[in-house]
Amino acid sequence: MHFLTSLLRSWGPIAQHPSRHDLLHSSLGAGLGLVVAGLLVWVQPGHLLFLFAPLGASAVLVFAVPNSPLAQPWSAVMGNTISALWALALLWALPGLPSPWPEALAVAGAIAAMLLCRALHPPGGAMALLVALGAQTLAPLGWRLVETVFLLTLSLVLAGLAYHRATGRHYPLRHAAPSQARQPAAGRLALSSDDLAALLTRFDQSYNLSPEDLGDLLAAAEEQAIQRRFAAVTCGEVMSAKLLTVAPGDSLETVADLFHTHLVKSLPVVGPQGELLGLLLRSDLFDWLWEGHRRSRWRQLLQGRHPSAATAASLMRKPEICVEASTPLGELLATLAQHRVPFIPVLRGPQLAGLITRTDVIRTLLTLR
Repeated sequence: MHFLTSLLRSWGPIAQHPSRHDLLHSSLGAGLGLVVAGLLVWVQPGHLLFLFAPLGASAVLVFAVPNSPLAQPWSAVMGNTISALWALALLWALPGLPSPWPEALAVAGAIAAMLLCRALHPPGGAMALLVALGAQTLAPLGWRLVETVFLLTLSLVLAGLAYHRATGRHYPLRHAAPSQARQPAAGRLALSSDDLAALLTRFDQSYNLSPEDLGDLLAAAEEQAIQRRFAAVTCGEVMSAKLLTVAPGDSLETVADLFHTHLVKSLPVVGPQGELLGLLLRSDLFDWLWEGHRRSRWRQLLQGRHPSAATAASLMRKPEICVEASTPLGELLATLAQHRVPFIPVLRGPQLAGLITRTDVIRTLLTLR
């Protein structure tokens, strides 16, 4: 019984169940792609082009797994074309070979040619086999067959590019120059693109994943692991509860003295009930001084008017991010990575309970390792 269970598990499906969106997106896209190829056959004069079966397999890759290296434009177009060209060359060079030698050599040679050209595309093997099996009909077509394979595969790829772009998916995978290629894991992983490519080669996955996709997966797994590890630690346990605050009515001279004495970069502004009203940044205070407010006050005195006293409320700004004391620390890590803020206020309801700085987070990370 254990043997049967193990056999079924190893031979059964390993792919995840598709979502309704993926199901509709892939099947509808493949159908539309083949409609485009069929229209090209229909409108061209003389009916020189014709549909061929491996084009359906190419549609599966282009529309169902567009992130696969096997589905990229170079692989699809050149893989099918090179395979057809190789099979034709084989039939011309060795016309009298008995079956199954033409079929076997056509597929084997097509795989080798695609690998050498870095254009591995599984339907290319089917293309070579189709030419070998239909040698009496297809071999006389010569370059017309190669032209047909090239043009119809190209039309399918262009349809895939337009369809994926219209539906918000990235295709082709690499559409920028190497120096501009996306680096999704930059700053999150201590691995370069070369390191990721070496890992794929080590585990024989170069034709299933790209280095960019592997980087995304590793970075997402790392973030998930961090969130799970720190799910039991709340922001209230990590925050600094000793607060240096100012009231909205405090003068800017008082605020400047606090900045000079404590060498902090920002101060929270709290109301009479301890509620957080805003933040006052050292840089904003310096800007106010450099804008010549003191000179304008002298001008107001000379004109017989009393200057209005500048207060913390006049320069404070709304905080970019606030968290509740009960928020898990793991949820805060991604926020800190995306925002450059000196600290994050921690609230209990509307009241300011504490502050979390990057130093507090690093100290906690080192403690829990």
